[in-house]
Parts: sequence; structure tokens; C-alpha cells
Amino acid sequence: MFRITSLTQISDRQLDRLVKRIAAILLIGLIAFVGFYVLDRWRAPSAPIVDQRTAALEQAVRDDPADIPSRGQLADIYVATGRYVEAIAQYDAILDAGKDVELAHMGRAKAYQASGQLDAATKDFQQVVDIAKGGEMANVDPMLEAAYFSLGSIAMDQGRPAEAITHLEKALAIKRSDADALNLISKAHLAVGDTDKAILTAKAAIAFVPIGWTDPYLTLSQTYTKAGQPEMAEWAAAMADFSEGRTEQARTRLTALSAGGPATVDAMIGLGLIAEAAGDLPLAASWYERALAADPDNPAARLGIGRAGSGGAPATEAGPTPLPSLPNPGNVSGGQGS
Repeated sequence: MFRITSLTQISDRQLDRLVKRIAAILLIGLIAFVGFYVLDRWRAPSAPIVDQRTAALEQAVRDDPADIPSRGQLADIYVATGRYVEAIAQYDAILDAGKDVELAHMGRAKAYQASGQLDAATKDFQQVVDIAKGGEMANVDPMLEAAYFSLGSIAMDQGRPAEAITHLEKALAIKRSDADALNLISKAHLAVGDTDKAILTAKAAIAFVPIGWTDPYLTLSQTYTKAGQPEMAEWAAAMADFSEGRTEQARTRLTALSAGGPATVDAMIGLGLIAEAAGDLPLAASWYERALAADPDNPAARLGIGRAGSGGAPATEAGPTPLPSLPNPGNVSGGQGS
């Protein structure tokens, strides 16, 4: 027969021990449960996808050094992640194998340019030009256009604006809507003292990106100042303020210009863009209407009233203003370098 002891028969000392044992058992169980839960739920953080991709491509190249596609992708990732020396080594191997020559020259040129080795980059970009300029699709070849643009950019960095213009004209012959090329060639024209062309090309760049881009407005302000047109220089500086987020300062300057003078229409369009960006379409429409009243053929005002008057897309999403005729590059035929 079992003997059952009542709690009332347990001494205080025994009861205290029993409570401590139960507490210990519960604590151990809790610790075990938490540990199990953590181990079950926790996973070691995986390496970033780009690191995983890099490791996989490195292994592929080690396994098969003749795997040119993997080597090329690896080199491109090295460039994208700033590992230029390693990228150049991979492009060297591709060129030594005589494979993907145009792509390898282009990739290596970008690596050289990004690492500040501009002379070496120039040679590789020129190799791309020499390979691509005779192709059937040269007049629409984006890689050729990019090579010309990069040659122009390097020429500007090295203080050779006249040479930059030659390269950038060829880039624009392939892609007339390249706002970056238009902005850069404007700087080059300003550097050689051709203010008329500098104004024309900067305004063409702005036609594609009318707000949120400060650089062409700053170039315009400098150019108008040099050309002796202070009101237009003030308009460009006000638009640079707007692009930099100094909206009230821009509005004040543009409002003063809208009262009359050579910058009146541009100032009204600028005020329309400010109102449109703020979501005040009725106010934007009123400014565009005033600009059209002063200049009925103004394409920017027509596009603006089309957007604001119909409650359509804001200025940042609108299509570009039709461009004025740009000077025809004399050394370009059909978009192909000579």
C-alpha cells in the first residue's frame, strides 16, 4: 500500500526545498524551450545577392578559364562594385583570348575611366569607335554613342573642349535626345566662347528635363552673363534655385522677371512649372496661358497648358519640348564617325 503524505505533514524546510525544485525545473524547461525556438527560427543571414553572384562567377572562371561569358559578367560586376584592378585583369584575359573584343574594350575603358586612368580609357573607347563606326547599324548603335560621349567627357576633363565638341556631335548624331550629351556640349561651347551654341544646346537639354536638374541652368546662367544678357542669366539662376529646392527664392525672382523684359515668357513658364510641381494645376495653367498670350508659338507653354489644363501628368513626367534645330556637325555623316 502506497503511503501518501499530505502537504500539511511536510515541514517548512521540506516545503521550501520542494518549491525550489519545482522552480528550478520550470526555469530549465523555459530555457530549453527558448533555446529550441531560437535555433528553430534563427537563420544565419545570407550574403548579399551581388556577393553570391560574384562568388559563383569566380568559381565558374576557376573551373573553366575559357568560360568567356562568365569572365565578362565577373568583370562587369567588379566594375559595378568598384573593384577596378580586378575588372581590368578580367578584361585583359578576354582580349588576350580574342573574344568579345568590342565589349571587353568598352568594359575596360569604363574601369580605366572610373579609376582615373583617362589616357588608357581614351585608347579603349577609341578602339570601340574604330570597331563600331563602320557597322551597318552605326547610326543607331548605343555602344558607339556611349563611346563618343565618354571620349567627349574625358576631353572636357582634360581641358580640350574643342575636341570634346567633335566627339559629342557624333554622339548626338546617333542619339539626339541624349540630355547629358547636350548639357556637356553646351559646357564645351561655352569653354570655346561660342555662347550662341552654348545657349542652344543647354536649352535643348532642359527641354528633356525641365525641372530637377540644376547643371544646365547653371551653365545657361554663366553663358547669358558672358553674352551680356543679365535678365536671362537671372532667369536661369532662378530656375537653378528651383531645381535645388529653394522654391520660394525662385518664385520671387521669377515673379519679378515676369513683369516685363526679355525673360518674361521664360519666367512665366518657370512659374507654371513651380505651380505644376506643387500640384496647383489651375495656377500653372494660368501662367502657361499668360506665356502663350505673349508668345503664341512657344512649345513649352503649349505643352504646359496641355498638361495643366487637362489635369494631366506633372512636368516631371511630360514629354520633351520639341527641340530647335541644332547645328549640323560637319564631320558627321549618317551618325557615323569618319
